[in-house]
Amino acid sequence: MRRIDLPHLTPGMVIGRSLYNSLGQTLLKAGTILSANYIRRLELLGIPCVYIHEPHLKLPDIRDVISDETRVTAMVRVRDILLDTNTATIALRADGALRCVQDIVQELLRNSHAVVNLTDIRLDDDYLFAHSVNVCVLALLTGIALGYPKPKLQELGLGALFHDVGKVMVPKPILNKPGHLSPEEYAIVKRHADHGFAILKDMPAIKDIAYQHHERVDGTGYPLSLKGGSIFETSQIVAMADVFDALTAHRQYRTGFPAHEAYEYLSASGNKAFDMKLLQVFLKNIAAYPSGVMVELNDGAKAIVLDTPPGAPQQPRVRLLDSRSELMLRDSDLFIVRVVPNG
Repeated sequence: MRRIDLPHLTPGMVIGRSLYNSLGQTLLKAGTILSANYIRRLELLGIPCVYIHEPHLKLPDIRDVISDETRVTAMVRVRDILLDTNTATIALRADGALRCVQDIVQELLRNSHAVVNLTDIRLDDDYLFAHSVNVCVLALLTGIALGYPKPKLQELGLGALFHDVGKVMVPKPILNKPGHLSPEEYAIVKRHADHGFAILKDMPAIKDIAYQHHERVDGTGYPLSLKGGSIFETSQIVAMADVFDALTAHRQYRTGFPAHEAYEYLSASGNKAFDMKLLQVFLKNIAAYPSGVMVELNDGAKAIVLDTPPGAPQQPRVRLLDSRSELMLRDSDLFIVRVVPNG
């Protein structure tokens, strides 16, 4: 499969991976032949790209680190909880979310050498729910790499799922504003950390993650401008996952950053926004060049990214388009110079 940006879709292309919404409904099944109407519908839904099946390239299927079923179930659960207008009952509904976290942990442990190499495709309206699940997966991969025991992984996963729960208290016109926020509006949004702490007051480890996920080790974060060791390790992990997923997400008011640019942004944040040692562990679980992306190598050759080996996030396995041969960049003198924009 190859990832194709929406402007480059044409009728007759075949969907390679099914698309879902936060209700668990299938929008387009894998194998669907795109028509002009389907493409217009994808545009209206705010979907930036899709995975296309191209038999002539003989590319392997792209695997997510968790199954579609587990991801969709978690997104539906988060949606139900975050849309609960009675904030007093949100924490009481954590049992269902815990089961989702346990399922995610089990799948990640079975697939412990995988890295996140799949571009997340989400609807504009589903941003908060998909974001919460993505942050959970990224945080748990880091916790597993750090050797966290299962009880601590469950705390980390729940904290990641609920890290933005305070946004249910932010007025929707501000939260979903398609443009830059005024200083007054930004101050209102920043209070979601306080709201989350209050909503989760009976869940000690979880409420701290919701409260601290915008703190930064150099003291430039909020709400308390904490520094270094004053910020819980789990909160720092969720903060990194939050930033990476937010950067790569497409929003109404901006196009998401390519994964390699988000990767470089975080890399430059070590010992400033984030603890360097934690950041290095986090980044090892991220593919700077997601599977299905077309890239250009330093010798001018074009290639499709197949997958990324553990420990080499910027050196994926690729298939050269001219010779159709495969190449592991980690074992080569070649390297990626740019992402080709038509992929």
